[in-house]
Amino acid sequence: MSKLQYMVEPNVCLLLFASLVTLVLLVGSATDRTRNRQFMKFFISLLIAAFLMLIGEAGLWYFLGSAEHLGLLKLCAFMSFGLGAALNALYVYCLVAFVRERAQASRKYADAIAFICGVFIVLIFISVFNGMFFYFDEKGMYHDGPMYFLVDAVDVLTLLSEMLMVIFYGRYLKTKGILTLISFSLFPIIAMFALPYWNPTPLYLATTLSLILIYILFHGELTRQLAENELKLAEKERELAESERELAESRISIMLSQLQPHFLFNVLNSIYYLCGSNPAAAQQTIDKFSDYLRNNMDSLEQRRLIPFEKEYEHIKTYLDLEKIRFGDTLKIVYDVETTNFKVPPLTVQPLVENAVKHGVTKKRGGGTLTLSTRETKSAYVVTVTDTGKGFDTLNYDSDGRLHVGIKNVRERIKAMTEGSLAITSEKDIGTTAVVTIPKQREDDRS
Repeated sequence: MSKLQYMVEPNVCLLLFASLVTLVLLVGSATDRTRNRQFMKFFISLLIAAFLMLIGEAGLWYFLGSAEHLGLLKLCAFMSFGLGAALNALYVYCLVAFVRERAQASRKYADAIAFICGVFIVLIFISVFNGMFFYFDEKGMYHDGPMYFLVDAVDVLTLLSEMLMVIFYGRYLKTKGILTLISFSLFPIIAMFALPYWNPTPLYLATTLSLILIYILFHGELTRQLAENELKLAEKERELAESERELAESRISIMLSQLQPHFLFNVLNSIYYLCGSNPAAAQQTIDKFSDYLRNNMDSLEQRRLIPFEKEYEHIKTYLDLEKIRFGDTLKIVYDVETTNFKVPPLTVQPLVENAVKHGVTKKRGGGTLTLSTRETKSAYVVTVTDTGKGFDTLNYDSDGRLHVGIKNVRERIKAMTEGSLAITSEKDIGTTAVVTIPKQREDDRS
């Protein structure tokens, strides 16, 4: 075993093999889609430092005894010693960043270790020139310097500190995580027992082995998190699809409510009598009825907000048809100040329909229906008021008069605009429905 201490080829080959393994881990980490996570950034930096450290140590062995390559020997020695210290600093930051994925963790301990490692790197750089830690003789042979004991002292101090940090943060890590992360310190400490017989290659091989285990831990953790995120995304998509389905059912429900047979029969019956008494009016009514049906079908296909002007035209078509039937008992007032906003399709029209069917036309002598729009600083307000029979707003869901559409309208306004529908009513006085569309939400969903 002691012969390995002096055999260049096996040491160079083992160190280059370790650097190749580290390079594979580096490429795998750098090309992973989770590379932007904070602890992965530190881990990638750690792998870069480990790769260059191994190359430096391999170069140190390769050029050893070559006086003509004295500059390269010093550079390789600095890479081996200096990047070894940088490795420890990067590891503690990687550890803290990994723990922070689960809980709040202070960086003060990592900062302290990093400060020690930083000072040590500066001393190593100075040692390249004054030989206090290491030097090379005129034949290019390596020798420990008079203060080399500080190298061993700093190594042991940082390794023990790293182990204590893993134990301290153990409450945030599973057993597998603790054992894996502590291997970065434990494996080199175990390898130190082989240094009297084989120095220093076992230390570098131990570090490489721990990096493999840490890579497996991180990759498994990230895979688990990605799987959980995909499950959450799938759940959100399912909820969104369910919401879309409910909205579609809502639109269909409103459509069916508007196309009840009695309404169709009443319109057709009006057209029938007009054909005999006023053919021109009958023709106009057929055009309006056709427009009404077409607009309903178009609205069924809409999944986004539509200009209020389009909804307004549909409302007027509907009221024109009802006016033919009810005549002077249905008075209509339009007080529209603005149409420059958007609404979910078939939201105001069902409110107008309810005002006609369950309000004005149910009251002896009829009444007046008023449609008004206003613009405030923060919202657009649409108000449908009737002087009809009124109803009990607390029990309209179970009312036999079927106030169809109110629930669907409220749900669609909330879902598509984050707006609201407020209804007030008093028996034999009338009903007021107020639709409020927030400006910001209305603009966003356009």
